[in-house]
Parts: sequence; structure tokens; C-alpha cells
Amino acid sequence: MSKRIICLLLSFCMMMTVFVGCGTTIDDEPATTTASTDATETTNEEDQTASTDSTDSSAVDADWTYDFDSSFISENGIEYVWERLDEDSRINLGEVMNAIRSGQVYCPLSVGFPSDEKDAFFALVSNCCTFYTWVGTSFRVSIDEDNMVVGVTISYRGIDYESDIQVIMDALESKLQEIVASVPSGSSEFETLKYLHDYLILNCDYSDTDGTSPFSAYGALVEGYATCQGYADAMHLLLNRAGFETMFVTGIGTDESVTHKWNYVMCEDGHWYIIDPTWDDPSDITDPYFVGYCYFLISDEEILKDHVAKHESDYYETPYADSMDLNFFNVMGYYATTADEAYEILLEQAESTIDAERRCFYVKFESSEAMREIYETLRDDGRLSEVVTKANSTAGTSYQTTSWSRTFNDELGILTLTLKESD
Repeated sequence: MSKRIICLLLSFCMMMTVFVGCGTTIDDEPATTTASTDATETTNEEDQTASTDSTDSSAVDADWTYDFDSSFISENGIEYVWERLDEDSRINLGEVMNAIRSGQVYCPLSVGFPSDEKDAFFALVSNCCTFYTWVGTSFRVSIDEDNMVVGVTISYRGIDYESDIQVIMDALESKLQEIVASVPSGSSEFETLKYLHDYLILNCDYSDTDGTSPFSAYGALVEGYATCQGYADAMHLLLNRAGFETMFVTGIGTDESVTHKWNYVMCEDGHWYIIDPTWDDPSDITDPYFVGYCYFLISDEEILKDHVAKHESDYYETPYADSMDLNFFNVMGYYATTADEAYEILLEQAESTIDAERRCFYVKFESSEAMREIYETLRDDGRLSEVVTKANSTAGTSYQTTSWSRTFNDELGILTLTLKESD
């Protein structure tokens, strides 16, 4: 035990732990350069957790030939990544992931990689740690005379290695299983995806300061606070535990100084679709019952209308979403080209399931100009008030009939109306 404490102290004394925006701090050994790797939003403080027993043979591939356990693949849901890595990258990633899984401070690499690849490699590690929520974002590398990285010193977020890791793993896995089990019986694929999407949004608030792990799935699902990394990692794990093939990507949202992260899911129609749960839960909307669907099951073309960029990996080809067939507005029939169509769509929503916990109406238009013009028409001729009156009559609610909140997504042409309680 004393040897472990000494190693920890020496290792942490050598680490650089200054984080700016979103990045991974890497320090060479001997000290030659310090690099920042954009891997996920606001420092890769992904605290992932897992409760899979590492001795469970079901977690190990039948043809597994490595000297390390394969549980990290299923725990973090990174099958897509693993299948696309070359052999050396698999060995390097597997050794580091197992070191993180056990709280190991220094990880020698049996293969290693060129030092000029360290930024990309630690971006890979950080993004794959969707379940291992205790790992920090500071990595110190040991470089040999051939300029190869032969060892990695890993930082952690102030945990007690003897007890906290398993507790975190158990808590997160339990929460994941609880949520997936709560999906209503008989739900279709679309309904299951919507349920998981809505659960996350309704039970998590955007924050980079609340909770102990806001950059992680643990923060999002167990503590209820997260940044985009936490939202995306939580969505990734929920989809994975529900049996979907899923993947994550990083890119740029609007602020080019901060890396953003979102999700891909493969659906039964054979197409990848994008979900960006963070942007469907806008931080400037305080209504606790608000759920957005602008970024639910959309294509690459659609998301890049208002997301600045999508990053590609140096290690694998990222998924590409080329369909809008299962998009929320398409499946629900919430597309309108005229004021009359928009009115009927809103009225149908008012006549169906509006209640005290569902107070939003949605319509998608061909353009921002059409959206704004039709909204003004319906507002001025009194038909929006009629919609609210109908909602009150149907559900026995008392929302204001002359005042509501409206959200315009000009890039995607989406109008969201949120009803207000009467004073």
C-alpha cells in the first residue's frame, strides 16, 4: 500500500493539470512539449463507470488473443471503434483502457506509438471512456530514444482507488439498466429511441459546475448535471444498453474554442441517424418539461446547417447519416408549408396528449422565412389562441390563451411553442 501511495504522489507531482476550455493535457517525458487535444467539450473529464465483472467470459471475444481483459469494449460500448482499429492501435488502446479501469497510474505500452501521434491517441482514449468516469484529462507520456511513446501516466479526479471505482461503476450501470428497463413494453424502435432521448433531457440540466462529474455519463444520469460530453456519453451508453449499434463524434457547435460531442445510432432501415441531446435541451430554456426535437434522428447534412464542423478520427472512419426518414418531424407528420397546414398540425397536438407535463407543440417549415411568416399569420388571426383553448378543453388544463413562449430555429426552420401556466 505504501508503495502505491508513493507512486501516486510522484506521478501527480509530475503531471500538468491545467485545463482550458475543452482538451486533454499531455506532457512529454522528458519534458519537450505540452499539447492540447480537443476530444470532447470542456476537458475530457469523462467519468465513465462499469459494473461488468472482468472475469465474465461473455464479455470476452471468442478469438481474444491479447494479454488484457476485453470488458472495456462492452462497458464503454466501443465495438464500432474496436472493429476498425489496426492491431497496434488495439493493443495500445486496450492496455490504457484497462489501466484506467483499475485506477492504474502508470501504464507501460508493449507496442507504443510515435510521439507525434499522441494528440490523436489521447483524443481516442478520452472519447472512448464513455463509462470510465473517474479518469482525468491529463496524460504524461514517456518517450524512448526512437521518439516512441512507451508509457503513459494517467491522472484521475481525486478518487479513492481502493473503493470509489467499483462504487461508481455499479451506480452508473444500475442506472442505465433501470432506465432501459423502464422503456414501455411493446415500444417501436422510434418510440424506444424517443423515450431514451426524452428521459435524458427531462432528468439532466446543462452545467459545467454542478455535481462531481458534469463531463460524464455519471454526471448526466446519476447526478443530473452535465456538459455536452456528459449528455453525449449518457446517450451513447443508453443506446448501447438498449441494444442499438451506436457511435459518437466530436466537432464544433458554435463556439470554435470548445469542442462539441454528439451521437449516431444505426436503425432498422440500415441508416445511421444523428441525435444531439445537448442541443435538444437548450440551457436558455428553463421550463423543466421542455423537450426539443430539432436534433433527434437527423442527417449529417441537417446538423451541419448550424453546427460548424464534424471532426474525423485518425483511427477510423466516422459514421455518416444520410437519411431523414426517421426524423421526428417526418414520423410525426409535423411538416407544414401553409398556415392552414400548420394550424391543423398544432390543433392535432392540442387535441391529443397535452397535459401538465407536456406543454410543447412543434412544426417544421421549408425555411426560416416561411416559419416566421406563418407564425405571425396564426398569431394575428387568433388561431394560436384557439389551439391553446383546445388544449385546455381537452386536458382540463389552464394555460394562458393569449401568451406563450415561442422558439425559432432559423437554420432548420423549426417552431416550438411552449404553453404558460395561468397566473
